[in-house]
Amino acid sequence: MKILFLILGILFTLTSECYSKGNSDLGEELSQSDQAEVLKSPELTKEKSKAKPLPDWLWGNGKPLSSSELLYLEAEFKTPVADWFWDNGKPLTSKESLVMPGQLTFPNWIKDTGTPITPPLEKVIEPPAREKIILTADHVTHDKKREMVWAWGKVVIRFPDKTLRANKVKLDNNTGDGKAIGNVVITQNDGTRLRSQKSLFNMNNEQGRLFIGRGKIGKNYYIKGKTITRYSENHFKVKKGHLTTCAGSLPDWLFESETMDIVKGDRALFTKGVLKVKGIPIFYIPVGYFPIATERKSGLLRPEFGQSDIDGPTFNNSYYWAINEHSDATFTLGYQGRRGFKPGIEYRYTPNHSTKGTFKGSFIEDRLNRSTFWKINASHEQELPYGFEFDGILDLESEEFNRNFEDSTADRARRNSDSHATITKTWDNNSTLDILTRYRDSTDTTSDQTFAELPQITYKVPKFSIGDSDFYINLDTSFTSFLTDLNTTPDVDDNFSVQRFDFHPQISYAMNIAPWLSFTPTLGVRETAYSKGLDTTNNNKRLDFFTRESIDFTARFEGPRIEKIFDIKNKSIPKIKHLIEPRFTYSYIPDLDENDRGKIKVLDGIDSVNRQSTVTFSLTQRLLQKELGKDDSFSTRDILRFDISQSYDLIEASGEEKPEDKRPFSDIRFDLDSRLTDAFEFNVDTTFDIYDNVFENWNFEIGVKPVDSLYLSIERRYVRRGDIFTIASLDWAMKEGWRLQASSRLDEITDTNRENHLTLVYDDPCRCWGFNFDFIKRNNFKAGGGLGRNENKFFLGITFRGLGSIKSATQNLLELHRTFESIYEPDESE
Repeated sequence: MKILFLILGILFTLTSECYSKGNSDLGEELSQSDQAEVLKSPELTKEKSKAKPLPDWLWGNGKPLSSSELLYLEAEFKTPVADWFWDNGKPLTSKESLVMPGQLTFPNWIKDTGTPITPPLEKVIEPPAREKIILTADHVTHDKKREMVWAWGKVVIRFPDKTLRANKVKLDNNTGDGKAIGNVVITQNDGTRLRSQKSLFNMNNEQGRLFIGRGKIGKNYYIKGKTITRYSENHFKVKKGHLTTCAGSLPDWLFESETMDIVKGDRALFTKGVLKVKGIPIFYIPVGYFPIATERKSGLLRPEFGQSDIDGPTFNNSYYWAINEHSDATFTLGYQGRRGFKPGIEYRYTPNHSTKGTFKGSFIEDRLNRSTFWKINASHEQELPYGFEFDGILDLESEEFNRNFEDSTADRARRNSDSHATITKTWDNNSTLDILTRYRDSTDTTSDQTFAELPQITYKVPKFSIGDSDFYINLDTSFTSFLTDLNTTPDVDDNFSVQRFDFHPQISYAMNIAPWLSFTPTLGVRETAYSKGLDTTNNNKRLDFFTRESIDFTARFEGPRIEKIFDIKNKSIPKIKHLIEPRFTYSYIPDLDENDRGKIKVLDGIDSVNRQSTVTFSLTQRLLQKELGKDDSFSTRDILRFDISQSYDLIEASGEEKPEDKRPFSDIRFDLDSRLTDAFEFNVDTTFDIYDNVFENWNFEIGVKPVDSLYLSIERRYVRRGDIFTIASLDWAMKEGWRLQASSRLDEITDTNRENHLTLVYDDPCRCWGFNFDFIKRNNFKAGGGLGRNENKFFLGITFRGLGSIKSATQNLLELHRTFESIYEPDESE
């Protein structure tokens, strides 16, 4: 029995020794692997010896640090070894500074694969692998007990997306906290580069703080601050600093603030902001927001301002709402000093590639006219099933809104609203179906004229050949329901509604008599049915249903076509072709249903079809130029086209009037369009009355670009017994970034400059700012329905590149200016 207990005692003793040795080896192994994983830096070793313990700190060559060197190391960092801070700047407490307990170790038998232990059935989520962090320096030392690392001399810490450089760095591997001193530079892959003399950071969350730092965020924005805190790759907070896109020690402009919360590519929130230009304060904003986004982002837009003799000072505030990727909205609140507040909204949407639309609305309680004005505009485009397309415009407004509040000359002259919607389908043979609804209403206080097509359905078949023959057929057919007011007096309504069906097929035959001569006769029949007629001689009495029948015949000769090619013997323009193309056309409509024609209320061209027998002669001359392009290939273009045409009315010539009262010949029409070179354009069109020997109208425009930086244009519009005005315009790129535009419209009847417009723009893409200044002077500008008043307007816009712009209220200011448009496509490489 004693022998048995002795054997058991020896076995238990051997088992305890094996357990102790295995436990020790495993703990040391786990500790060393943990140390290597945490540091991620050149391995720091501390040799072990049972005979004689070595010092705690070693150089890279294995030699221990002397006591003086250890003191020097502590002095260099100027802070105790345990002087660590959290992200908010608070130091660690003594309890927080304690070394974390080591990892638990287990007996070898627990890991023995022969022991059948089955873990619970559960989903095991492995933590993501830690990104590799590399530290290099001239000198590195490591305190294994406290997991502290010191490095000095060209210290570089490379993170996955950024790099930190400094003269000295201290790291705590337990918390990830670090401290960098001397020439601290932090760079990111997106172009961000910050520098200071001192920085606190954390390797785990990659946050940090620079003291008295400056640098660049992204590729465009320069910042400077007493402290710059980095919360993430795109989120920074600056205290007592500034932001600008201008380089240099004295930026052209900068925005200075007490605090600034910046999200790169998004926005900047600030308190106690001051805008400075060349160091001079311009204005102060106690708290605010400005976008620095490159994409759509909700937020307040720049305030807009202006000055007008009629409206007084104007000021607009806008809020932009990026609802989602497919829609957005802009809410505006404008103020006009002499008129009042003018709220508005604009909504845009495009839910898919085949649908888009907009909605705009605004109104104002006008103190100047003591009236309420409003306007609504909307548009919608959509591709429908089976190849149909929808296009709609909603145009509604109160009386005189355009005249009072629109700045565009064309809009101010418009005296009606026009809403319409169209559904269209086009087949493979190019035949089309159009379903149109249109409603026009007068916005003039002196008229209530109304015109509507509710609806108009049109089906058209273009010319197509009958089999393999030279015969061709085409078809135009339509149904329209009209509504109009026969009495335009505002207080009297006399609405007239009529439905019309029109059927008009045509057949033609193409004959080539010679290579230079062709003859094409066309015969058509027309049947038009009206739901009611109108007797204008009997107080607009309504008449019953009736039809109108008609036949039309056209014979067209083209030729003889004459051409000649001139060999210029020029490398860039080797040849020019001159073409002479005469045309002779006879049009005939017999006198059918003359009685029914008198019942028709003429509303469009179909209603105005009447007896006709005319001969029209035209002569076209063209110059075609073969020229060498930038890609060393030749192309041909029209450089000049000159048309002369005149008609002779056989019915007028054979009438019973006295010879001196007959005027069978129409006015002669001349039309010249030319673009001999890209830098010169000259266009003229006129009609000449051969009986009175006068020009009924005369229009011309000349544009010349003598040098790349200057464009001059002048145009004249002359209508006999009508308006006569001349517009002169200058567009001058004075120097890099500078542009001057000046235009004037002269009323020759009253010898008055109706409108003058001057624009000065500075927009150099290499500079961090720009501006535009506009001055408009209008004479006899009718506002408020009065007899007319003169008006002067000033607009100023300032652009801070990268931050947006502070500009004048949105206006169609460039309507009067004429700009150069090249006939060649721009070179993408330029």
